[in-house]
Amino acid sequence: MNMIIRPYTPSDKPACIAAFKSNMPGFFAPAELPGFEEWLGEQDTRYASPQKNNNEQYYVATLEEQVIGCGGYYIDAAKQEAAMTWGLITQALHKQGYGRQLFLYRVQVIRSVCPQCSIRLDTTQHSYPFFEKLGFVVTRITKDAYGPGLHRYDMEQHP
Repeated sequence: MNMIIRPYTPSDKPACIAAFKSNMPGFFAPAELPGFEEWLGEQDTRYASPQKNNNEQYYVATLEEQVIGCGGYYIDAAKQEAAMTWGLITQALHKQGYGRQLFLYRVQVIRSVCPQCSIRLDTTQHSYPFFEKLGFVVTRITKDAYGPGLHRYDMEQHP
């Protein structure tokens, strides 16, 4: 099956929340859910505006028109930095290449908009090896940052 990546729309919110919940508590702490829901609400407002902003984008990944994941980025061009935002694939579809495809798509878009940007992300001890394989290096580890037993790994990739 071919995965399609397209811009997020407000109607994708329930499916994104369901995908997030499928990754709790192993990859996201339950306490993170309200922050994700609030952040999606901000995206709903932003995407209601007809102006396109290449410095910030959020996408959904679909299979047969069903949302299976989401992820985005934002760029601070003045600092030559980009950050990944809320990237995830529904837990039942992990280790099938969909997360990698969505992630590399986002990196490609960032590089097309800001070729000299360093890219930052934060993740858990469960996911950091995935990002290491894609050229990211750990810059800091914070124990229990997301909740008990979920450590934060700050990572970065330079152009």
